[in-house]
Amino acid sequence: MTPGLFSSENKPKIVVVGAGLAGLTAAYRLQQTGHDVQVYEARHRPGGRILSVKIGESYGELGGENFLDGNEGRYSLKLMRELNLETLHFEKPFSCIYTNGKQTTSFSEIIGKFKNPPNLWKVMEEVASCSTNLQEVIDSVFKEDPELRSIFTRALTTFEGSDPKTLDPSCIDSLYELFLLFQDLSMGNKGKPGGVKRLCLKGGNAKLPLALSDKLEHRIQYGSVLTAVRKEQQKMVLTFNTNQEISADIVLLTIPCSLYQDIEFASNAIPKKQLLEIRNVQYGTNSKILFPITLKDKKCEFMILPHYVSWLNKDDSIMTFYMGGEQGILDLKNAKSLFDQEIPFLKKGAGEIQINVNKMEEGNDLQLVTYGEAVFKSWIKDPYAKGSYSNRGIGRSARLSEIITVRGEEVRNIFRPVRDQIFFAGEHTTTLPVLGTLESAIESGERMARLIEKSLKGFDISLQ
Repeated sequence: MTPGLFSSENKPKIVVVGAGLAGLTAAYRLQQTGHDVQVYEARHRPGGRILSVKIGESYGELGGENFLDGNEGRYSLKLMRELNLETLHFEKPFSCIYTNGKQTTSFSEIIGKFKNPPNLWKVMEEVASCSTNLQEVIDSVFKEDPELRSIFTRALTTFEGSDPKTLDPSCIDSLYELFLLFQDLSMGNKGKPGGVKRLCLKGGNAKLPLALSDKLEHRIQYGSVLTAVRKEQQKMVLTFNTNQEISADIVLLTIPCSLYQDIEFASNAIPKKQLLEIRNVQYGTNSKILFPITLKDKKCEFMILPHYVSWLNKDDSIMTFYMGGEQGILDLKNAKSLFDQEIPFLKKGAGEIQINVNKMEEGNDLQLVTYGEAVFKSWIKDPYAKGSYSNRGIGRSARLSEIITVRGEEVRNIFRPVRDQIFFAGEHTTTLPVLGTLESAIESGERMARLIEKSLKGFDISLQ
């Protein structure tokens, strides 16, 4: 960007593509500093992969649920407090059981029997060095413990969103952290299980993107699907599904990498190699089924079933079935079939429960819709997501992990800015240790707003 190109009367036009948490956060921050910002969103609502629903008198999440997943929620809490949103910060006891359909066992009993080597991390590193995928690591480390092998296969499938056979061996960091977490929570203090900390918003997590969209007033255009990007003279030109063309000085792309295949990028827009790397980022297939439940004798908060991981909401009135891998690719027919198949396992382990589900619906793409019975969402089937969140596919981890510094801000190398005109944000671009979280989306939006602000001051920098 040429220093002094824009005067105070001729402000640069900034276009943000995507009204998820990353895009809304960045647009909000840029608006606060007086910039001309417009947001274009394919959906007819804000929030991206946040989708809050109401069942009975309670709220549930078909998308992002816990702002503390993978981190302490520092960026999320700051934004929530700034917007005067009421948070629900609570802890649920980790009373967890595993069932294979034949028998039901507590996590504390299973993990207590594991012969933990003196240096489990070193063992995992050694196994990973000669493995082609994460499943091979799981099978080797827990070869004497079939229950743990099954537990961590299911847990990693849901945590990363993809079958461990498709995940890079470097994902042992997730495996190791989950093992330590399960061990700590299961064994607990003096025989009492630990607690799982959760942070969400009263009235649904959709309250955050809705509040941000209110702050942006009339700067968001919904129903605008990006179809093409090109550079024309000194401007970026964006084409949308309505055949509308928008000229911008700066573009911030906050859409999932899974959508880049649907967009025609001119050869002068994004360098070919960089575009290929972005398009190659792997996404999970996580889905959720939410349904009302009445517990008379609650035995656990968390279960690992043959195909799902399940948990209860704050007031124990809504249960979530959560799945990834092949089980996450759902339509109405197989969602109902898998649900019916899993209920007997749930009843075997959860104590005396009452489930009255005769009808299942696919979630509408609107915030805070009320449902009478079961509702599901398969993010791989969503045309504006085509996946749940990014992860480290086989052979892609090292490149995705490369961090460089641009104008004093860290960025993932494959998401480095292009000519100080195209920037990237979203959970996949975060510099936090864990991809795919609500916190990582917000962090990326905050960071890109700062970087765009710095670029407009015309600092000299090498983007090598």
